[in-house]
Amino acid sequence: MPNSFLSKLLNFFWFQGIWWLVVLYQSTFITLCVVMCLLGAWIVFSPIRKSDFKIMVSVLLLGTLVDSLLMITGVFGFETGAWLRGSATHLVIPIWLMFLWAALGGSIQHSLSAFANRPWLAAIGGAIFAPVSYFGGEAFGAVTFGYSSTITFIILAIVWAFVFPLCFVVAGLIADSDNNEQPN
Repeated sequence: MPNSFLSKLLNFFWFQGIWWLVVLYQSTFITLCVVMCLLGAWIVFSPIRKSDFKIMVSVLLLGTLVDSLLMITGVFGFETGAWLRGSATHLVIPIWLMFLWAALGGSIQHSLSAFANRPWLAAIGGAIFAPVSYFGGEAFGAVTFGYSSTITFIILAIVWAFVFPLCFVVAGLIADSDNNEQPN
């Protein structure tokens, strides 16, 4: 039962819970604490915690780079309160969005596993569903767009058509590496 239907279902609701928390409440202290606990709980209770942890960190780093570049280039931005302190002139995305990327990493081998080893499906899924997620965040005031909705959607679709499959490539490399490790 390492990755049963129940595990995938729990992972799906875990990710959705984190998405709603960070989008609605962003960088409030209590939200960040709850999300950190949820991320930690997944690592503790995951049936494949070692690779999940590595994938979560890797996807967090990849996503922070990608979204920071999108923010710097003006595709989207954040209100001043999106960060714990300071103004919205930062070069790195807010921590709540980094946590969301970690949660995405925690879903790669579970509720999103249908995209594994299917790069075209992952590219299409990323190109469609990721922009929809950003637009959902925009509707709740978590993010603002620097360009028209059409241009923003196109940019996000192109970026995510590459980034989402890349997440699965990274996950596959990590999982293969973990599977090939010899016990001491």
